[in-house]
Amino acid sequence: MAGTVYGLLFLAHTFQAFLFKTRYMIAAMAGTFLESVAYWVRIPSINDPFNIPKYATQYCLIIVSPVLIAATQYIMLEKIIFFSYPQTSPVKHLSVYFILCDIVTFLVQIFGSTILVSDDSKRDLGQAILKAGLWLQVASFAAYLAMAMIFYFRAQKLEQAKPSLNPWRKIFYTLMISGSLVFIRSLFRIVQFSYGFRGPIATNETYLYCFDFGLLVLAMLSFNIVHPGSVLKAKFEKDAEIPLQP
Repeated sequence: MAGTVYGLLFLAHTFQAFLFKTRYMIAAMAGTFLESVAYWVRIPSINDPFNIPKYATQYCLIIVSPVLIAATQYIMLEKIIFFSYPQTSPVKHLSVYFILCDIVTFLVQIFGSTILVSDDSKRDLGQAILKAGLWLQVASFAAYLAMAMIFYFRAQKLEQAKPSLNPWRKIFYTLMISGSLVFIRSLFRIVQFSYGFRGPIATNETYLYCFDFGLLVLAMLSFNIVHPGSVLKAKFEKDAEIPLQP
């Protein structure tokens, strides 16, 4: 069921990406696809709990796929800024810094997950590395949300002085909803690892489906409902380059 839901989201986003020519959605689409694969692999993994490759595959994919979704959200904020009020950007090359953090976060989480599922004698080490990667992801995303709010308040001041019909708010609010859901999911994972693999969260799948699967589905579904390509038009979609600065 979960794999099917992610699969349908992936197909919907693929259609919309072709329709609106939104290349910057590719990372989020890849994350959604990997989530679908993870939950399909999870079925035989549950039926064969001692098969390490199956367990490792689904576990690692579920843990790291949201990093790809976050990468698209970083790019999207920069696009919104330059679509509306580029002079309000808090930092030059905003998305570059966050994507670099995302890459580091991705590698740390992959490394920690690999140790965690491949060597029982180093489980504590793997868990510590993975938890550090999640903390890095939370810190990076918190800074990203702070930058987004700085832009928002600056743009609000400009619009009070000179009202505009630019529809940037529509996709900005959608991005903040989606980003907040990804942020909460990362916090959930940190809490889960704090209790350990035998804790009440790790041993109850209800938490997984509510605070991981459910939150990420809503995060991606929000972009199906209000697709950035339907708002961020014209100059951003006419060629292969994604301008980061005017």
